[in-house]
Amino acid sequence: MKKLGCLAFAAMLGLMVVGCASSPEKYAAKARAAALEALKPVMTDPEKKPDWVNSVPITNKQFAFVGVSNKFAIESEARSNAQSDGRNQLVKYYGTLISDRGRTATASYGITSDVFDPQIASQELEEFMAEGLAKGLPAKEFYTETYVTTSSKYAYKVYVLMIIDKAEADKALKEYCNQKAAEYQKQADAEKDAEKRKQLEKVSEFFGGSLPSSMF
Repeated sequence: MKKLGCLAFAAMLGLMVVGCASSPEKYAAKARAAALEALKPVMTDPEKKPDWVNSVPITNKQFAFVGVSNKFAIESEARSNAQSDGRNQLVKYYGTLISDRGRTATASYGITSDVFDPQIASQELEEFMAEGLAKGLPAKEFYTETYVTTSSKYAYKVYVLMIIDKAEADKALKEYCNQKAAEYQKQADAEKDAEKRKQLEKVSEFFGGSLPSSMF
């Protein structure tokens, strides 16, 4: 009888341990569910997410960029942030192109970094595009997600489709290339060292011919 009592007591303790062990697991599961629910927008505008949000349109005549904002308490600020992201993508696109082409050119022509540095050229082109072309990059469509924060306030996340004609972008790039070609040719004309003059002429040729022909 005494033995049965001990067994019953042990079984009760076992149930208590199992119950205690399952409580944190249940709490964690609820917390995960609540966190996942918080990631879902309570409202979207338009109601259906446009295809371009997840798949950027590609055409032969236009460049398209999808800017995405952080979450903001004010929708207009989210829109502005999304457009800034789209413009930055355009700037970085051209900066990366000229950096890649520039590294190829320096290797092919044996141009030293003190004569031409592709990374510096990339930064200069980005600044040029940011001051000109990117400022006029138009917003075609917006898609807005509205969230509820932990303090029961609204927060907005905005996606924006920004499109520009390739012809307009090419025109801006050609303007930059022509400026740099003339700049390096002027330096070559004034250079007395024959080897350095040859390198400067190659850089001028790169901007005046080989770079534009490889990018347009």
